[in-house]
Amino acid sequence: MNYKLSGSILAFVLTLSNAQADINQAPVISAVIDYSDVLKKNIMDSVEMTSTVTRDISIFTVAGVSLEAYILTLPLDSEIKKRVVVQLANPMYSIPLGYFLKMFRDRYTGVEQGDIFKKHLAGSYSEAQLRGFEHSLYSFDNKKAVKTEQDDHGQGLQFNRELIASMVVVYDALIDIDKWRKEKYLPDNYDYLTNSEEDLKIVNKIQPILMDVLGKAVEGMEEGDVKLSLEQILLDNGVDKPNNKAQALTVTLIDFVRLNVLKGYRQYIFKSRRADALNDWMHKLLTDNPQDVVKFLKAQQNRRLAVQITVDGLQQGLVEGLVNQNLPFISQAYQQHQNRLNFNPGSTASSTIQSTQALSFLTGLTSQHYQNDFYLPFFKRLYQNHQSSIAQQGISSTPTISVRNLPIIKTGAKVSGKQGTGIPNFHFVDRSQDRAYYFFGNDALQLDKLTADNGLLTMFDRLNHLSTLNCNAQYDWNAHVSYDALLNLGAGESQRDFGEKRCQRELSERADTEIELSASRSLLIKLINEYTAIPGWRLFSTHAKQKKISRLLHSYSQQAFSGMPDYLLVYNPWLDHFSHFKGPFSNEVISPTGELNRLDYWLNETESLYKKAGVYKNTLWGMAGDHGLAPVYYVTDPQAEVLQLLQQELGYTLKIKKISSDEGEGPKITNNLDAPSIKDTDIVIASTAGGNFMMDFFNAQKSWSTQPVYQELTNWRPINAPKENAPVDIIERLSAGLAASLDYMVLREKPCSLDFCSVRLIGTRDGLRRDEIIERQGGKIRHYSVNGSPVVLLNIYAGNPYLKTLSRQKMVKSRLISKCLSSPSSWCSASQWRELMSYTARPDALNQLIALYEEPRAGTINLFPKQGIGFNTKVPGRHAGESYLEKDAFIGFWGELVNNRNKRLPYAENGSLAPTLYQYLTGEPVQSGSNGWGYPSLLDKLDIKQQ
Repeated sequence: MNYKLSGSILAFVLTLSNAQADINQAPVISAVIDYSDVLKKNIMDSVEMTSTVTRDISIFTVAGVSLEAYILTLPLDSEIKKRVVVQLANPMYSIPLGYFLKMFRDRYTGVEQGDIFKKHLAGSYSEAQLRGFEHSLYSFDNKKAVKTEQDDHGQGLQFNRELIASMVVVYDALIDIDKWRKEKYLPDNYDYLTNSEEDLKIVNKIQPILMDVLGKAVEGMEEGDVKLSLEQILLDNGVDKPNNKAQALTVTLIDFVRLNVLKGYRQYIFKSRRADALNDWMHKLLTDNPQDVVKFLKAQQNRRLAVQITVDGLQQGLVEGLVNQNLPFISQAYQQHQNRLNFNPGSTASSTIQSTQALSFLTGLTSQHYQNDFYLPFFKRLYQNHQSSIAQQGISSTPTISVRNLPIIKTGAKVSGKQGTGIPNFHFVDRSQDRAYYFFGNDALQLDKLTADNGLLTMFDRLNHLSTLNCNAQYDWNAHVSYDALLNLGAGESQRDFGEKRCQRELSERADTEIELSASRSLLIKLINEYTAIPGWRLFSTHAKQKKISRLLHSYSQQAFSGMPDYLLVYNPWLDHFSHFKGPFSNEVISPTGELNRLDYWLNETESLYKKAGVYKNTLWGMAGDHGLAPVYYVTDPQAEVLQLLQQELGYTLKIKKISSDEGEGPKITNNLDAPSIKDTDIVIASTAGGNFMMDFFNAQKSWSTQPVYQELTNWRPINAPKENAPVDIIERLSAGLAASLDYMVLREKPCSLDFCSVRLIGTRDGLRRDEIIERQGGKIRHYSVNGSPVVLLNIYAGNPYLKTLSRQKMVKSRLISKCLSSPSSWCSASQWRELMSYTARPDALNQLIALYEEPRAGTINLFPKQGIGFNTKVPGRHAGESYLEKDAFIGFWGELVNNRNKRLPYAENGSLAPTLYQYLTGEPVQSGSNGWGYPSLLDKLDIKQQ
């Protein structure tokens, strides 16, 4: 569901002294050098991020021409164009502008047009085969695929001269307000706008400009959710009202442009300063000990690389089931579809999902296996060669939602505590700020700020001494080259392969450069060895050779970090996106012309470039999904099922504030300078991805800002309740009202912290309400039923129909049940519970549920629907729920250096992806709970060849 983060930027884009190495301290390098450590201690420590530049702007080009010439081609007002051109003589005006435009113009345009994957299919399958695999997203002819009502939001941005011109207008209007232009050093972080008088003046200056451009853009747009949203924003222009959306969009645009100008300029300065530092350091070594230069060049020639791939919605069981169709996954998925009528909750507020899923390919697989060399070739090879390093069950954090799980995967941090992500859900209420956040809309731009404020360390922060590249992922402030996540999300639906094509072009150019750099390193090693072998009395020969080496070292240092990146982060959102709107087992997803095969194609293309560059042998690859998805056949709304009926019965109004859109609806715009207060509210509600409905109540006896616990919620008194009225047991109301659709609800039994937590699960089974407790004290956890009967809500005693179960596994499970569930006083460790739950259809559910409320902003009550049912959704695919299909996320590792001899990983949390790659790259051990790491490295569980 993370594609929705593009809402904030969609609104915008549719309108629109040199560093010297400390040469006196250059150490002698040991015989076996640590490349990462050398860069960190000798190069990074010498890089000063000064703001001044000495570069001649006349040699700075955009689109192959000078910056001035490029500006003259843009459709700008004559007065603005004249003012911009005059200021280009000032490097502090022109260099940031030039690099900013270069980022957008040169990085995002000029690639091959059209659907690359579709062209690949045409060269791999016959016409008859492809016509047999047509669906709503693929047509063999160049006709537009069938449009459905959910497709209206795909009005993607276009990178054209008008968009670039609008950026120049905003940049010019903001030029005088960036204080860093007048400081010696660039700031480490971007300062977001506040409601200070100074910042409000900026907003008031830009808003008329933006609204004028926006108004013109809306006139030519097709009807749809985006156009409607922008028209509503325009109505707020010039109106004095709380949460003014015109001002909100202006603030978002200013922050977006200013942030990217500073980010781009920091990247430009860092590249220049680091090259100078490397050049100075190598020249110092050449004078003091030339063989140390040789050792360094050899280390760089044989350096370690890592590729981290995050795929939204990638489920391990589904992928393996399609690769090995003898496994029970496919038949079980089809059987569930056949039994879909059994999921009907039968309540008055429920209805059938409107979208009809196209499942002919799934149906065909149940009667005949599909074998074709062009269907999932990458994944077939992956499971054949590296099955032992692919977890049989990948564990997604609860709720299984992208905004929560993606930063976990990308950074290896947990949600709660200092240096955690601090993002518990797609939405949350921050009671300390009196602020509700919802990240499908312009609040998406706040995610980087929120995580940074919490002390989160990204992989780009940790690996800043290496060469890094970001392809379409968030949390990239310190990436050395970056392709923006939100821009890819905004453009990629209507322009298929948008982000993939641009990053492939970048990697292809780097692969060519890497080949040249490898040759340069070999030549330099040869020349230095010859130089050191020259007798001392041949002074002329020594001097001549040294000068040649010096020239080559200087040239090399300027390009040394432009080859294949030491660390690459790739994010792909499309599997999740289309699984929501078409269904996770639909033709649009699993057929040869579907999204999984498209993902397979691009994974293979990325791999091939590392092989071309000659660095594949030293590269560790890791990939994780943030969750899986489950089909939805029926939909219901807890607000209508319970709260509206309760309000009628009570005879007074409940103050309910909904902060989310339903799945399939458009984005929300929130004014970050004047966000609506959540005080004087009974309940804040929000739904997520069809599989989670979060509720915040405010009746804790301790304070308004404290999360109420179970006992307080059974004695809930709404704001408008007459004093003589009895309190409401809201828990019983929810339990009874949602008995047919609720899998279970989760709430605090007692206050929770990082050291202690007790939660209550409530659900209906066989017509009876069942209450169960999960409690953690330190490292021990227990699970028991309130009335002393066996626990049933997590289906612990049942198996997983999607997986084969071996007799040995049944014995282990039986032994763990006896140990952990023999009585309410039975305690087990987190690892024991994880192993036990791996034999059920709810991987690691118990550990994840007890960890949910470590973060106080994770809501008061979380409702999870039963299989086949979606809460507040319009689309046939859901996640954020508690079924196996949602909780099972892919995590695996591979590469030429990874053997396939170890016993297969039975399960692993997707948060272990980043720590594993970090430990491989740096050689530094990772300890969960230390230095911001929330998950363990799995490197010791991989069979890595000795290098």
